Amino acid sequence: MSIVDILALTTPNPDDPEALVAYMATTQPLLERAGAEIIESREISKVVVRSPMPKIMTRVRYPSLDAVRDVFESAEYQTLKEVRERAFLDYQVSILG
Repeated sequence: MSIVDILALTTPNPDDPEALVAYMATTQPLLERAGAEIIESREISKVVVRSPMPKIMTRVRYPSLDAVRDVFESAEYQTLKEVRERAFLDYQVSILG
C-alpha cells in the first residue's frame, strides 16, 4: 500500500458560504471513510508569478490510490458538482509525485 498526497488549490466563494458548508459536510465523512487526513491547509499570502492564484492550499494524504478513487468516484462526491461550483471560485486538485 503506497501513500498518495493530493494538492487542492482553491478559492472559496465569499458570496455563498452555505455551499462551502454543504460541500465540507459531505466530503469530510468521505475522507474519514477513506482513511485520508488533511496534512496542512494554508492561505496563499502572495502570488509571485501567476495571477490570479487560488487563495487556499490544502494537502491531503490518502493511504492509497484506491482510496483516492473511492472518494472522487463515489456517488456522494459525484452529487456535489453543483454545490462545488457554487462553493469555489477556483478548484484544482492534483496528485503529487
